[in-house]
Amino acid sequence: MLEVEVNGTPASQLSTPHSGKSPSPSPPSPGSLNQRMGSQGSSSSLSSTKVSSSVEDGDGPVTDAEVLVDEVPAVPSYISDRYKVGRTLGDGNFAVVRECVEHTTGREYALKIINKGKCRGKEHMIQNEVAILRRVKHPNVVLLIEEVDTYSELYLVMELVKGGDLFDAITSANRYTERDASGMLYNLANAIKYLHSLNIVHRDIKPENLLVYEHGDGSKSLKLGDFGLATVLDGPLYTVCGTPTYVAPEIIAETGYGLKVDIWAAGVITYILLCGFPPFRGSSDDQEVLFDQILMGQLEFPLPYWDNVSETAMELIRSMLEVEVDQRYTALQVLEHPWVTDEGLCENDHQLSVAGKIKKHFNTNPKSNDTTAGVSVISATPLDKEGPILRRGRHQDVKLMSLQMIPTVTTVRTSTTKSLRADPPSCLPWPACGPPLSDP
Repeated sequence: MLEVEVNGTPASQLSTPHSGKSPSPSPPSPGSLNQRMGSQGSSSSLSSTKVSSSVEDGDGPVTDAEVLVDEVPAVPSYISDRYKVGRTLGDGNFAVVRECVEHTTGREYALKIINKGKCRGKEHMIQNEVAILRRVKHPNVVLLIEEVDTYSELYLVMELVKGGDLFDAITSANRYTERDASGMLYNLANAIKYLHSLNIVHRDIKPENLLVYEHGDGSKSLKLGDFGLATVLDGPLYTVCGTPTYVAPEIIAETGYGLKVDIWAAGVITYILLCGFPPFRGSSDDQEVLFDQILMGQLEFPLPYWDNVSETAMELIRSMLEVEVDQRYTALQVLEHPWVTDEGLCENDHQLSVAGKIKKHFNTNPKSNDTTAGVSVISATPLDKEGPILRRGRHQDVKLMSLQMIPTVTTVRTSTTKSLRADPPSCLPWPACGPPLSDP
């Protein structure tokens, strides 16, 4: 039996307090879909199989010839009646993402198709993420538009954000200043404040989950995606999860944690935005060093990398990366801080040279097209985040769920595959990823 849920169309964008960054509520532009070639007339597939070709008009007889034909499950009529479903944009372990254009408006979306057969025994993990996506509607969050549930697949029509990710924007910007970094944090803090008002903790905030939305007037804003680890808070949490570089000390200590782990992650990101490398650094083969640094929370702002950064910015970062949870800022306090409201930026418009350091410390290879980052975020599922058991001190076995802890199998359908970055936009952002190098 077919079940349909509608979550509305994207809300208009929030304005930032910064001049030149005030986004206008401009819907995505309609775009043409690449038709799959061949006599079948259907769109690209989840998988391929060999079949015997039939006799085609004008082609003459073909005997026992085998050709590769995409095997495409038919989408439910509710979807095909409302949307033109096109080629496959990317696929992962448990889901595939296809082009999707609304017939009546021409708006482009992404259709995420989750294979239920691959999720048996762990359906609750998918259900939890979808339940949260149904609730969240905010201009700085990647939206679920509607869903269709069938016996074998779950279809999610998602907002498709085509401007790359946070690091894309930074590494491609012609000029990048504190004012730009402040605008990014403003967008992120708005998303966090909204989620926390619903008692939702994201638990995996990092640059690659922050996508750049390009408005019709040329302005840009950030949207937070990937709610695979998000949960509704009804008491202290103890599951050790997240991405190592951005994980809060109370998660590692297993003392119980809450909403403010998202503020810690945002603090780490803000630090990176201003110098190009993370505040706590370990080696790729010894995460214990990284975790020990996070637990101690000893912040440094080494010269010359912080020479041109304002004291106001550093003061804010200290308040976001406070080990004592009660003393750590809330999202509202971040939004009210002078560095974010623009009051502390008037005299500091120095260009920041962080792109090179970001490329050194993070996986920032060029993406193959402007949808790669967005498709990668959409194609991820909670099941992709299950990782190996990490051994912490004191003979504790801790299960760390993270995209960084397992092989990434998401394939973006372009001329090349996997972990490729699109021609980035000329603005400000970041992507995050594997453990950074130990030296700035």
